[in-house]
Amino acid sequence: MKNKEDDFNEINFGFNIDPNMVHKLAHSMHGITRGFGIKYWILMLVSKEKMTGAQMIDKIYEMSFGFWRPSPGSIYSILKYLSESGFVKVEQNDNKKYYSITDKGKEYLDSSWFPWRSASSFMNKDEGTSIDETIETLDNLSEFISEKEKLLSKENKKTLKKIDDRLHSLLK
Repeated sequence: MKNKEDDFNEINFGFNIDPNMVHKLAHSMHGITRGFGIKYWILMLVSKEKMTGAQMIDKIYEMSFGFWRPSPGSIYSILKYLSESGFVKVEQNDNKKYYSITDKGKEYLDSSWFPWRSASSFMNKDEGTSIDETIETLDNLSEFISEKEKLLSKENKKTLKKIDDRLHSLLK
């Protein structure tokens, strides 16, 4: 029987990723997405290709390495909202609804930050992320972490210290 780590190891990203870090990221992303909004996940996905709601559920499950599968109720209610708001358009084909992003949806997605912009670049390796976008994301993340300072564990602080040291070495 395969476990989640086996599934993870079968995905070829072109670079090595520590499955434990992905596990932590997926769980932290799950908490953020619940408070921040699944609409950004949906907009990111439909900005790449037309998709059905079921395909979105599967893709989010895949992107979270099996740690989060949004319910159909959450996906379809948000798709209705996004459609009514003009962020996505719907086309019916073979008794299935296919969703794609509109210009208004692209503008909305482009004006957002963490984690959607980074996730979008991660999904679409051809585009990459610019240094300026990465620094902006880092700034936003540092603000987020500062707001959650009281929740930092000793291990979190140790990891942040390593990151801080690495960044300081770049500025010498």
